[in-house]
Amino acid sequence: MRRNLKLSELLNLFPDIKIISGSYNPDENFEFVRTDSRKLESNDLFCLPDSSGDKGAEYAKVSSSRYILIGSKLKIPKLENKVVLKTDLDPESLAGPIASIILGDPSSKLKVVGVTGTNGKTSLTHILAYLGESQGKSCGIIGTTGVKFKGILSDTGYTTPDPSSLQSILKEMYDSGVEYVFMEASSHGLKLGRTNGVHFKVGVFSNLTQDHLDFHPNMEDYLNSKALLFSSVALNPETFGVIDSDAPGGKDFKSAVETSSPNLKIFSLGRSSGEFEIHSEAFSLEKTSYQIRLSDDWGGDTDINTNLLGGFNVRNTALSFVTALGLGWEKKSLLEALESIPQIPGRFQIYYSKDKSRMAVVDYAHTPDALENILRSIRESKPKELIALFGCGGDRDKTKRPKMAKIAEELADKVILTSDNPRTENPESILDDIQAGFTDGYSPMFREADRAKAILYGISHLKEGGCLLVAGKGHEDYQIIGRDKRHFDDGEEIRKVFGL
Repeated sequence: MRRNLKLSELLNLFPDIKIISGSYNPDENFEFVRTDSRKLESNDLFCLPDSSGDKGAEYAKVSSSRYILIGSKLKIPKLENKVVLKTDLDPESLAGPIASIILGDPSSKLKVVGVTGTNGKTSLTHILAYLGESQGKSCGIIGTTGVKFKGILSDTGYTTPDPSSLQSILKEMYDSGVEYVFMEASSHGLKLGRTNGVHFKVGVFSNLTQDHLDFHPNMEDYLNSKALLFSSVALNPETFGVIDSDAPGGKDFKSAVETSSPNLKIFSLGRSSGEFEIHSEAFSLEKTSYQIRLSDDWGGDTDINTNLLGGFNVRNTALSFVTALGLGWEKKSLLEALESIPQIPGRFQIYYSKDKSRMAVVDYAHTPDALENILRSIRESKPKELIALFGCGGDRDKTKRPKMAKIAEELADKVILTSDNPRTENPESILDDIQAGFTDGYSPMFREADRAKAILYGISHLKEGGCLLVAGKGHEDYQIIGRDKRHFDDGEEIRKVFGL
């Protein structure tokens, strides 16, 4: 049940907020708080995000809410029948804490584990939730593939939902009996303050490679935004962080966290450094095996076998295992659970032809590092031929396009270029940018902007014993062309061509 928050209480709790115009009664109550104008009710507080830019004044004018909180830089005309409040902070960064107060601070009653990093967030949250369920825990997931708990999956449209929606989801999870929440913390969500007001019990970091430079001015800002998660982990004897210090960006990330959160307990994972070392890796098309060196308190060297394939899933399962041990879960049953993890939507998702002679892999890999990881992992399984099919999103970071071509040329036998989500860019121009990364004269390459036709071509030309990697969209069941969002599912197309 929501509690009523009076205007006078809001001003006492957040001294930075000042009323600048409008007639009001200090005992007036807010129903809720929103950053999305489309979801507003008349008695809601509209925290108008600074990111609204020049459109902010118009949003304020046409909003259905009586109360509007704006940032100090926004200039708006006098609005009739509205109470306008101002803050020197980004109003979006205050929406989470205000929503949390109204909803009774739901995250403080849950065990929330935040996962950040360029790649691996979705896999880690799904693995952790499965491990938790194997221990008899009630678990929920918030992330790229949606919100899942008590067997129900719903889509939010964002990796990290807006602050008000996030707090409402946490409240609903708590009310339904969820104990552990595994949540992807995107750099956008962290930097924009969407996670403010969430009490994290654990922070987990996977890796940091080039991505989202259309949003972040540079890689330093991208790293510092990710590190905000660990600053949000409440300091008490039960809280901790887990960092893959040998992963790309791992050492820099660990250094940033140690500077910003010097008293936070950190578990460091590595192949050659860190408290928890990985070695003796072995790969096949049936399973992945490795050994992890644990502290004596946790039983020393431990053999791990998992049905999840590839080198990157060594990292994902090891990070999940260490996190689970840190949460105090029982080791033997964790090792058993790691052997039979359900396929994670759009992450190394395997499809076989009817006679099992050929296979296709769907993966969300849409960055240079992710593409390299998935290609190397498939190579480790020794297919007789490896064809890489991918594109790049439109209206996004263009600098990664030629880099991905170079990686595909190096690691695949053949490359098929196609559309991802071209959005408002010309699909052929995107393919031109990618193709510029190939060596002059590179020939084992096919170019087809129509993704369905490209998948048909790839499977039709795949040799017996070969593998087609369909990268970039993973779990997504749509394609954005222009401003239209159309149904498209890589898995459906593959099954269709395989005749499944």
